[in-house]
Amino acid sequence: MSETERSTEGMVDYGKNSAMQQQLVNYHAERIRDLVQRLGLVQPELRIVDYGCGPGQSAIDAVAPAVEAYRARFADATVSVCHADQPGNDWNSLFQLISSPRGYAAPGIRTAAAIGSFYGQMVANNSVDLGTCFMASHWLSHAVHLDAPGSVWFGDLRGAARVELAARAQSDWKQFLQCRARELRSGGCLLVSCLGAVPQVGEINGQAASGRGVYRAMQKVAQELADEGWIKESVLDRFVFGVWFMTDDEARAPLETDPVLKQAFDIEDISVVPAPYNPTDVYADYIDDPDEYARLYVGYIRGFAHSALSTQLFTPGAKNGRDGPEIAAEFYRRLHEHYRSQPGKYAGENWYLTVVLRKT
Repeated sequence: MSETERSTEGMVDYGKNSAMQQQLVNYHAERIRDLVQRLGLVQPELRIVDYGCGPGQSAIDAVAPAVEAYRARFADATVSVCHADQPGNDWNSLFQLISSPRGYAAPGIRTAAAIGSFYGQMVANNSVDLGTCFMASHWLSHAVHLDAPGSVWFGDLRGAARVELAARAQSDWKQFLQCRARELRSGGCLLVSCLGAVPQVGEINGQAASGRGVYRAMQKVAQELADEGWIKESVLDRFVFGVWFMTDDEARAPLETDPVLKQAFDIEDISVVPAPYNPTDVYADYIDDPDEYARLYVGYIRGFAHSALSTQLFTPGAKNGRDGPEIAAEFYRRLHEHYRSQPGKYAGENWYLTVVLRKT
């Protein structure tokens, strides 16, 4: 798979625009501590793997509660932490942060990296006591190209395009779980949490998915650019973000139907709940300052979406002598104006999907 075929390759200014990711990790801090306390003393060391770690503070906050809880009970015990992510992750920034005052580095704590896709095996069989994965598993294993005019994301897809993407999402989720089943040792725990979806009567496809306003704002601006000759309609009609936000039933399905997974894991929790803070508009605190409200949304969107937009839409779809960077600048300018002039219309709603499994 090439660098540009990864769904998450080249995220922009992740650390500056990852407030939602950090909020999700912090939401689970007590659950992480509880899981570690239930593990008890592990010999020869406690082994933690954070899958899809990213380069920012959320990677630290995903590990620190586990280290603190374990060291509170077993002060001299050795802890091994493995941060797992793709080659394009900003590894230098991450390891600098680990060793900074905001990090968790201390004597007796070993830190390593596993480089690759979590849709493949990343560490040795039966070697993980606690696995975590935050705001990552909703990204699919590959970039998506579908016949999907009128929608840049899964939530509004219809017909064959939605069926095809749903099948890919389920296959990826099953593959993710099968890899973790091999890596976790018996009694080990896996905590996965990302954006989710909930049933909603009257919504397209009968589901309300996280961020629906954000993706619809991007669709609107992209269609404007196509209508005005900035990008090729044919390229836009096949562009879809490589994400799928599962309902609790979708997350549960392979664990109950696949014989290998059914035998490998005990389910402790599978649920979807509203985000605990500003669930209907992540930047609601700034809605009375339209410029700042727009700046925050555009920064957030650039952080997770620019790679896919640039490599799969702006550059290959460039039209009438324009190039990718010029189209990107116009796209974000218009997006900013939509959020500034209509605060709240394209608000980012968030539901959290949480999956907690114990290896049998």
